[in-house]
Amino acid sequence: MSEQQRPLIPYDTAPDYPTYDQAEAYAEDFRTGAEGAYAKDESWARYWQSSYLDILATQLQANIYTVIALPPAGFEVAHASDIEDYEHFRGWILQYDPETESWTLLVSSQEVGIDEFIRLRREYKAG
Repeated sequence: MSEQQRPLIPYDTAPDYPTYDQAEAYAEDFRTGAEGAYAKDESWARYWQSSYLDILATQLQANIYTVIALPPAGFEVAHASDIEDYEHFRGWILQYDPETESWTLLVSSQEVGIDEFIRLRREYKAG
């Protein structure tokens, strides 16, 4: 899917971001080879959540992954100030436990806010 082919999220429409369970499923798919991805390499995979949303899954450290849902084409806005109120993306940082084969949520952008999520993601990535 090319980003140029994707539509903007219509004005005054909230993105249909995935749930935590869906984010966990994307992380699991990426961890096990990214069979459901439309584009991938060893460090990332992209998924098509809907015509408006992409999912980006990456590995930050051993057994620590991030899943980010974002509109690749952006939002349709009537006024420039409208964009400040939008949730530009939604993200999760998850840890996989190979012994129990289970996932734990470490950070959610909904809980800590986007700026703090970005900071924590960088911190995890730096190791």
